[in-house]
Amino acid sequence: MVAGVMLAANFSCGSDDGCEGNQSSLPLAGFYSSQVKTQIAIDSLTIYGIGMPGDTTIVDTATVSQTYLPLNIADNVSRFVFRYDQSALAAFRLSDTVTIKYKSLPYFHSEDCGAMLVYDIEDYATTHYLIDSVVIPVRHIDNADRENIQIYFRTSTTGEEDGTEE
Repeated sequence: MVAGVMLAANFSCGSDDGCEGNQSSLPLAGFYSSQVKTQIAIDSLTIYGIGMPGDTTIVDTATVSQTYLPLNIADNVSRFVFRYDQSALAAFRLSDTVTIKYKSLPYFHSEDCGAMLVYDIEDYATTHYLIDSVVIPVRHIDNADRENIQIYFRTSTTGEEDGTEE
């Protein structure tokens, strides 16, 4: 009985332990193959935001399967460029742009966690050079650590790029 009282007192203290996930509302984007519908890692990818303070670089020529896409708090639309820096594509400098339109709402989480903005995605669009499609399974963006955006890339099966598909 005493342990239960101590446990309850521990949860009511003024620590950040009561705050789940991030302190900010950031949509998490996962990358998938449009052919086999499984998560993939994209190599030599650079992602940056357009029209954000300093045109924020989010990923710089890395191999990634997920990344957070910080929304512009000063606007109701954010644009992200996905530039493919693979040597086979470098001559073409292929880039896709993902546009996300949203409504931002102030949200008071708790005394411990404070206030934050949450977002409701209203619309989205993409170009289609290597991105096949975008799916947004969770349109409400808060500080929960979950994948809100799924980006499906065109991928080839072994040998397809040289005409010897297996």
